[in-house]
Amino acid sequence: MAWLQRWRKERAARPGSVWLDREDSERRDQFVKAVRQVRISRSLLKLAWTAGPVTAIGLYGGYYIGFGKPPSTELLIYFISFTILSGLIALVAKVIYDSVHGPELEQAEQDVMDAIDKLGELILAVRDLIVDSFEGEARRQEAALQLLQRVDLPPDGVAFACEELTGDAELGKIMAQIDIFRRAGLYSRIRDLHQQYQTRFDEAVSPLQLQAPQAAKALRDNFMGHAPKLKNGTVRSDFFVERVLAAIEQDDPLLMTMGDVEAMLVLAFELINGRELPMLIFDYTGKWRLAAVLDRMERRRSRYRIAQAASSNRIRALAAWLVEVEVICYGDASEGLSTHILTERVLDAMDALSNRLDDSRQRYQQGEVEALRPLREDAELLSTALRLYRTAHDAYKRVGPIHAEFLSATRAWERLMTRSKNEQEQLQVGPGRRGLRIIEKVISLDEDQRREVCQHVARYLHGVAMEKADRRFFIRRDGRKRPLSLDSARQLAVEVALALEPHVQLSRPEIQRGIGATNASYLGDLEPGMSAQEKKDLGEAVAQDVEQDMSQAAERLALALVRHYRVDLTDEACEFLAQTYGARSEVLAMLAHNQTDESAPYCLLSVRPAVVPAPRMEWYRKLVRARRLLT
Repeated sequence: MAWLQRWRKERAARPGSVWLDREDSERRDQFVKAVRQVRISRSLLKLAWTAGPVTAIGLYGGYYIGFGKPPSTELLIYFISFTILSGLIALVAKVIYDSVHGPELEQAEQDVMDAIDKLGELILAVRDLIVDSFEGEARRQEAALQLLQRVDLPPDGVAFACEELTGDAELGKIMAQIDIFRRAGLYSRIRDLHQQYQTRFDEAVSPLQLQAPQAAKALRDNFMGHAPKLKNGTVRSDFFVERVLAAIEQDDPLLMTMGDVEAMLVLAFELINGRELPMLIFDYTGKWRLAAVLDRMERRRSRYRIAQAASSNRIRALAAWLVEVEVICYGDASEGLSTHILTERVLDAMDALSNRLDDSRQRYQQGEVEALRPLREDAELLSTALRLYRTAHDAYKRVGPIHAEFLSATRAWERLMTRSKNEQEQLQVGPGRRGLRIIEKVISLDEDQRREVCQHVARYLHGVAMEKADRRFFIRRDGRKRPLSLDSARQLAVEVALALEPHVQLSRPEIQRGIGATNASYLGDLEPGMSAQEKKDLGEAVAQDVEQDMSQAAERLALALVRHYRVDLTDEACEFLAQTYGARSEVLAMLAHNQTDESAPYCLLSVRPAVVPAPRMEWYRKLVRARRLLT
């Protein structure tokens, strides 16, 4: 008993000693708090109303209707007593439950708010890190691009961003005029400015097409009077989930870019604040043999698609790292470039780095002591670059066997379709239980999953002693400032992916496709210093405002059905996809017109992965020579 334990404790204490007792007071306070939350007086009033008039009227009415006479007094007393005792037991049970589990629920809600608060600040910090990793012209271009992606950017901001990108102040003023006319809906005046300044704009933007394709596109959209819209959101990085998972699998954070880090944090912020990401998949109900072959082909097609993406992803990760360490300039490895061009530029950068290392080695051998530092730095850079390049080459080599498996599954499917071509293999639009059926699913988190994700993130941030501070700095609990570094940001993205995986299954190819087919919520209104509640309100608002556009997913689904599964895309099916999911009629008509003929050869390499040749032996030789000199 509690009083007996207290008496023993007091007796064991020495005279004059001081001991602290906090546990009992905390429990008592929690019990009092639970009683206040239940509101005993209001609960008792409800119970009296239910046990008195409600029970009496219900009993009299029901008994009279059923038996044709009023109930006895003993029966009335029984029902009133039963109602009172049941209500009191439920009330006591609720008070006990709230007093025991209340702190856990309160802590879980606090973790949710804490995770939302810190994730918002971390998204801003990662954006600043991305800009900070660039130098000179590249930094200005990246900052200007982020400005142009803002929904609420005023005309002066458009002019400033245009001047930063093109260096033409007059063109910036013209862009500001176009934005003013757009806000007023005067598109006829915008067309007048187009006719007058189109040539000048093309000459100013054409150099950006190769250096910064995304910035050039954003600038052109603003010139045409198409400003970003909140309902459209922002475009996600292609295959960012795959790169983050590859970094986890191979224990190499450098396999992801800083853009992937931002995309992963934004995804977590969206899901925690209630964002629902729609996705389309299909299922087959019918002959078991046909269903088994279809499932096998779908699995191998997904593996092949991920393998293709992995090859280009590794090259992009290597290029992003080379930009971070200033081996290659941002303009030569900007986002939007094709993988083939990027691979060539990475090879040139590796050649240049190995030559620079060899030059430092020769100068140091000739007695130049100042060449020792660049020799060590370049040797470390080339070693890391070679490791990342080998990863890209290994990913490219894995495409071949996976492609062969995909070809085998495709041939088996085609043979089976040729033998058993009937109505059940058509894309079913109307009612029916057999055939290919489109399934709509949603990627989201329920309340319990949201708490678990936030608790995981909160525990990690607490474990690494990262507390929110001003700008992009975080502080340790001893008060020392600790800037968010590139390595810690990548580790954070890994931890966020690990928190989401049990609930979202990010490793599943269909989930990755579903996420990639949606736009991210616009979070340009996030500002440093916002409270946790303000960030929560913002996250929930933008999650609701983003348009659930399923047109791209429907078009991809139609393309897979026609090309991979040889399903006839009928006029009725095209109309269904267009009206239900907003797929473009011209795209569906083109797919239906160019359907694969039974006798036509099947081509799977419509988009070939970039060829990543084996690492050059010259790179290894120069690295070995340098390391022999350093040891």
